[in-house]
Amino acid sequence: MTAKSDKISIPTFRGKKKKQYDMLIELRDQLADQIRTISSHSLSSSKQAGEELADIGSDNFNREMELGLMTEETQRIKAIEDAIKRLLDGSYGICEDCENKINPARLEALPYARLCINCKSQREKEQRDSGNAPARIMD
Repeated sequence: MTAKSDKISIPTFRGKKKKQYDMLIELRDQLADQIRTISSHSLSSSKQAGEELADIGSDNFNREMELGLMTEETQRIKAIEDAIKRLLDGSYGICEDCENKINPARLEALPYARLCINCKSQREKEQRDSGNAPARIMD
């Protein structure tokens, strides 16, 4: 049995791909920092028995909101990691539905976009028409 190396291979990109990779990594790190901050705040309670029920209820509501935000940020991190994989395999910037190139301005605004604006609009229309809730993470 051979031992696996614990080293993580960091890809080396040049030019436009390096800019895209750096943008994705920076965004992922920012979201991870936000999650750590929210986590340390929302998982602690300063309220004790005997305090006003309204205050405790407000704290619980705020905690639930923060936990929901953490869940959304975690989903964004997953979407960013998927975008990094696409960058590595060469499919980054290609719409998963129509296989056309995604507009660079869209990727600038949403670096982990999986769909071009036309396909995203079509999916949203189909969701509205079917009465389904829209996806939480933008495609």
